[in-house]
Amino acid sequence: MKAWMLDEPGKPLALREVSTPQPRRGAVLLRMEAVPLLSYTRAYLEGRLPYAFPPGPFSPGTNGVGRIVAVGEGVYGFRSGQRVAVNPYWRADETVAEPEQVLIGLTGISTASAPMLGDFPHGTLRELAEFPASTIVALDGLDAIPSSRLAALGKFSVPFGGLRRGRLAAGEVVVINGATGYFGSAAVLAALSLGASRVVALGRRAEALSKVVELGAGRVKPVVLTGEGVRDIAAIREAAGGGADLAFDMVGHASDANATLAALRSLRRNGRLVLMGSMQVELPIPYGEMLINNWELIGNFMYTRADYLTLVSLVASGQLSLEGIELTRYPFAELEAAIDRAGAAQGLQCTVVSAEDERAWG
Repeated sequence: MKAWMLDEPGKPLALREVSTPQPRRGAVLLRMEAVPLLSYTRAYLEGRLPYAFPPGPFSPGTNGVGRIVAVGEGVYGFRSGQRVAVNPYWRADETVAEPEQVLIGLTGISTASAPMLGDFPHGTLRELAEFPASTIVALDGLDAIPSSRLAALGKFSVPFGGLRRGRLAAGEVVVINGATGYFGSAAVLAALSLGASRVVALGRRAEALSKVVELGAGRVKPVVLTGEGVRDIAAIREAAGGGADLAFDMVGHASDANATLAALRSLRRNGRLVLMGSMQVELPIPYGEMLINNWELIGNFMYTRADYLTLVSLVASGQLSLEGIELTRYPFAELEAAIDRAGAAQGLQCTVVSAEDERAWG
């Protein structure tokens, strides 16, 4: 089989012939069909991010869609030939207070997660890939949707987990900070699918917000941020109809806290703020305002298995359409070009490498 291999951060990727793995106990072997690329893939490969890498050489790649080729002993809920989504967020299935956790094909997360990375170092950028059975999700009933489009589930899974952690309920008003970003734009559509009565989409440019407004069919209200706190808060509260029930912060690498604080102060009494972005500065929490308004501050990382199952169910029922995602598709052999494209993608765009046609694997 062929696989994209990274010997170590900063070295070039290489498409190589490698041994075909066999699924171990509790694992499954997939033939990969489509893999979405993160916008920061290039920076990751070059070692410019503070990540704990798997032991090299390894195949990078996080999310993806594939078909089960074989199941290992002790796998009971999956079958050969079944199409599934790969979820890279792997937590040790142990009854301890803080189980170790990693993102397969990307990084370790918890302090002592290196052995987990060593057990399953390879991600999705390979022809055949082995994963723990607990990290895959059945896609039964979605046969009419191509794998390349289903790969966009990875774009929704992260914000979906945050919205569910924030207990977004049908009929509530939600503010999305970072609504023009890779995950933030998906958060807007996810909030609509969960029944939000109104989504206030925050961004720096009106043009970049126009697509989510169009897809919102009247339920998405854009606010172009100015950086002036009082002015932005007033605009958000007006768009929210007096205040929001939930604010969701998904801004990447923010260099100031103004937008996040504006989202917080747009909340009604008893409102919740979920933090899932990657702000580069401290967030000065207004102690007195938090107290008097009964505001709730929630930090959230990734999502649960139940979140992913619900996400798939919403797609299967038609409550969440993946058609709003603008796909750019490359064959696996053109991965380098795909990585460059992913780095330039904005908003609802998604770059996918696909093995669904004869061009795959060169």
